[in-house]
Amino acid sequence: MDRSIRIIMNPKAGKQTAKTALFTLCDRFCAMQDTIQVYVTQYAGHAQKLAKTSEGCCDILVCIGGDGTWNEVISGIMEIDNKPVLAYLPSGTVNDFAATLKLPKSAGKLMDTIAQYRPFSCDIGQFNNRYFTYVAAFGIFTEISYSTPQSTKNSFGKIAYFLEGVKQLTNIPRYHVKAVIDQDEVIEDSCIFGCITNSKFVAGFTAVNSEDAQLDDGQFELLLIRVPNNPLDVQNIIAALIKHEVNETWMYFRKACDIRIEAREQIPWTLDGEDGGSTALAHILNKNRAVTILV
Repeated sequence: MDRSIRIIMNPKAGKQTAKTALFTLCDRFCAMQDTIQVYVTQYAGHAQKLAKTSEGCCDILVCIGGDGTWNEVISGIMEIDNKPVLAYLPSGTVNDFAATLKLPKSAGKLMDTIAQYRPFSCDIGQFNNRYFTYVAAFGIFTEISYSTPQSTKNSFGKIAYFLEGVKQLTNIPRYHVKAVIDQDEVIEDSCIFGCITNSKFVAGFTAVNSEDAQLDDGQFELLLIRVPNNPLDVQNIIAALIKHEVNETWMYFRKACDIRIEAREQIPWTLDGEDGGSTALAHILNKNRAVTILV
């Protein structure tokens, strides 16, 4: 086909199966007479730099890695005008974004997708001056993904997130926030958790009201959970989450494209399961159909 292919691979993601997958991809691309460039990430943020230099250098940019690597690639791509078409082979522990789009997990099936692909224009989230693909969140449990050692994730998978989460149950954070939704509605309350999602799955589990999630509709799903007063309140909140329902007594759920979260103090955020830093003002915008992915 004589296309130019750039592959960005994180060899440390998930169970470290990326190297085997890389050989399959190279073999199949060569059989189609494509030109291949392979880059192996060497440090945090390397994938973003490599993606940023892809403008005009490739027709298809393939990412092999987990949600964190994919976030870096997207962040780099969002900084250029002439964006290549993207393909994603998930090799991380959870891979929420890939699960929502039902992307193949094997290199062989990914190549079948690329050979007979359907381009999908996907929304991307802007968080102040950074980007995310499927979730920006604060509050209880949000530090689990990037505070859990990679070796524990590799050994225990999703259970690793539970093990790390139990540690936070004795120290539930609470933040007084004001959420301005689409410059119109204002919600002000004390919350233990908040998330802006563009995914049917978060941390490997089905999100609340996941049927509302459409990755190309120009809107996010906002969920805020109020501070419970007693153990019974906590039980009601957990029951609603397990059923993927919105308990309107303890939860706020909205769809929006422009969200501002203001707080009296610096709030630690996570973006796609990675450390998003702390801020007292988070402005989240939906960049409608900003990138094209092969699905």
